Amino acid sequence: MVPARSRALPVAILMAMALILWFGLTAIATPFDHDESQYVAGAYFSSRLLIFRDFLYLQPPLHSWAFAPLAWLFPDHMVLAMRLATAVTAIFTLATLWTAQRIAGVSRDSAAIATLLVATTAAFQFTGAVVRNDMLPTLLSAMGLLVSLLALRHCTRRYWFAAGVLFGLAIATKLNFAPLGLMTGLFVLLTGGRCGFKAACFLALGACAGMAPMLVAWAAAPDAFFYGVLTYGATAPHAWYAANGAFDELDTLEKLTDLLKYLWKGPALVALLLLCANWIATRGRIRSPGRRLAIWMTGGALIGAALPTPSQVQYVMPLLPPLALALGYLLDDARRWTFARRQALLGLLCLAAIPGMLAVTRHVVAMLRAGSPVLQADAGARWAGASVRAMGGGDIATLSPHMILGSGLDLDPRFAAGPFAYRTGWTMGPVLARQVHAIIPATLGDMDRDPPAAILTGYEDGTRKLPMRPDDGLISYARRHGYRMLSMPDGVGRLYLRTGRFSLSRND
Repeated sequence: MVPARSRALPVAILMAMALILWFGLTAIATPFDHDESQYVAGAYFSSRLLIFRDFLYLQPPLHSWAFAPLAWLFPDHMVLAMRLATAVTAIFTLATLWTAQRIAGVSRDSAAIATLLVATTAAFQFTGAVVRNDMLPTLLSAMGLLVSLLALRHCTRRYWFAAGVLFGLAIATKLNFAPLGLMTGLFVLLTGGRCGFKAACFLALGACAGMAPMLVAWAAAPDAFFYGVLTYGATAPHAWYAANGAFDELDTLEKLTDLLKYLWKGPALVALLLLCANWIATRGRIRSPGRRLAIWMTGGALIGAALPTPSQVQYVMPLLPPLALALGYLLDDARRWTFARRQALLGLLCLAAIPGMLAVTRHVVAMLRAGSPVLQADAGARWAGASVRAMGGGDIATLSPHMILGSGLDLDPRFAAGPFAYRTGWTMGPVLARQVHAIIPATLGDMDRDPPAAILTGYEDGTRKLPMRPDDGLISYARRHGYRMLSMPDGVGRLYLRTGRFSLSRND
């Protein structure tokens, strides 16, 4: 008779191969997300310049530093490399969540089911397929959870310090993971048992060490750091939505409605409701430190998911590590239920997983029919690069850097933030814009001192909800100065090439 462990190994290998294939496909099949421009540009410029001091970035620095080596290793296919690197990060996140559950005492099958259910959420599918700074802190938080479980088991200070470092690194990648680490610290401090105050101190000390990258970035350029990491997020989204006549979409009720909608896309909402019912029913009998840690972290994660404005599907990510652990425990509890009740639980969770998978599945089917949007963008970038070099070469200015990185052209670092700082330039003003090395509509004339060889537009033409068109300023600049327009191969982008009749306008 074959031992259970020997039978489980081939199944685990097949499951891992299926996940690798799936996330690899979604990485090249998913259409570009609007936000990818700033993350791609941040990593690209971090391989050449010092973040905040030489170019503006609108997030904590760790993601751009972690992905910067891809600009050296894959200069002609950096966007594709970053997409695939994000997919690999997603795979490691799932492996870490499964391992954490096993350390917590969850059975192998329950851990596998809980991990796969988390993987089917819309948030995980989306952030595992595009270039964003959400999957990396999820991995770091999952590792922090794993080490915290080891610390609870062994009550060793070095484990608490290591867990703090991992949570600190997550915060240095994405700020809305801070409540997750904070609630872990409060759990240790208030319910620490054998560990208590000293463990909380080591956890906090590790978190400070993990957040050191932010201190380094702040020291290099304090004004740009504060604007990019704190001021922009607190002011610019409100200004942009108000300018587009959509300010009411940022009120508290709308945010909570959106958050529920994103939790519904996948089993997260159903799982939370089931877990809440189970926690209420068993609240007097929850003695396992791992279970209580999952409850505290879930509370912190929900706060982190609700903090950013406006609500977006990716902000659900802090919830997924503690949700996986709590689900693993629930599924183990269900093994003692009646057969009908257990099957109803699994059926409900699997049914809830369908909405999270539909959109990504459609993207894969569309790619098989029409090709990969990422590979098509790479081909278009090479075409644009050849067109610019045929006119003598030079650099390029654009609010859509992710569409042109494969061209081999130098990008203007003043557009490193993509369209985001530019489109709300009136909240910054010319003085601060020049101080933080950013271009806004009021300072477009600064390009006259060293006019770009090309200007790429067409990918920031507004949406139905937000109709303002950030590209209009660049288009107007190109036309006033005699640039010649070429249509990009995708039929969307417009490439403006500087010609010999470049002229200065008195109004610039």
